[in-house]
Amino acid sequence: MPLQQLKFKSTLNNSLFILIATLSLLTTSYVQAHSGPLNEIAIKVCDTKKRSQACQYEGGHNDLYIGSCQYMSTTLMCVRSQPIQIIDDSTTHHEKEKHSD
Repeated sequence: MPLQQLKFKSTLNNSLFILIATLSLLTTSYVQAHSGPLNEIAIKVCDTKKRSQACQYEGGHNDLYIGSCQYMSTTLMCVRSQPIQIIDDSTTHHEKEKHSD
């Protein structure tokens, strides 16, 4: 093979490696973004409930998730079935007082 073809193949191999490595890192970040505190809260909300029972929980940015308890694999968790609602500060304060009684 001529030297030019070898250089081209080497460059192509390096480019493919970089592309695959980048895609793999992006995929990992995406998966991690969909796990964590909200999933833990969604699971805890359904601890004492049965499948298809209504559930709701607050996220970390004044947002309210409303749905029903559903199985994801073998875990029962609150799955959102309505649009995310934004909670204003007065509603949040009122709800916290109501639940603490």
